[in-house]
Amino acid sequence: MRRVVCILLMLSLFNISVFAQKDCRNTYPRFTFGAEWGYVAEIWSGFHNNFFAPEGYRVDQRESSFGYKGNTDTYIHIGYNLDEKWNLAMYLGYAGIDKEDKILPVTLRCTRFFGPDPMADRFFTFLDLGSGICLKRPVQEILAAKTGLGYRLSLSRDTKLDIHIAARATYTHMNIIYDGVPIDADRTNRNQFLTAALSLGMAVVF
Repeated sequence: MRRVVCILLMLSLFNISVFAQKDCRNTYPRFTFGAEWGYVAEIWSGFHNNFFAPEGYRVDQRESSFGYKGNTDTYIHIGYNLDEKWNLAMYLGYAGIDKEDKILPVTLRCTRFFGPDPMADRFFTFLDLGSGICLKRPVQEILAAKTGLGYRLSLSRDTKLDIHIAARATYTHMNIIYDGVPIDADRTNRNQFLTAALSLGMAVVF
């Protein structure tokens, strides 16, 4: 009799534990989507060009400078909560770099949340890497990276408000014009353009 009671007690404790785990997993949605907006302050840019001038001689140009240029960026995303602390999401955005160039980045973002309760306000950090295109003629490919930290306000089970600061780097190519003449790609040996920026962003996540 004692053995039967012990077995029943162990089974009941096991069932309570299993249901508690299921309830914990069901307290937050697995899939996420949302929109993000940010103000971007470019603080550094540099380029390195090496090409043949129309007259046939080789030209090598390098320049870098610190300075402030203001831009904005917007993103939409769809993601998946791996567990209470990790989220993996795909971001599609529209952002400004340098003075007039606009880019369409497509990136993968990994976010780490601190604190075990997904329903509570908590800090987070993230790393964002991807590619995309730069909307200038001719259209150029870009590489984009962003890392930052922020704070999530839990408005409800399904609605969150994120505020974050981040550092962003973008790599692309620039249109080379020498003495008023555009330089074709087949006359170009090297065309590198890199920018670094800081951003302040806000996102609504569902």
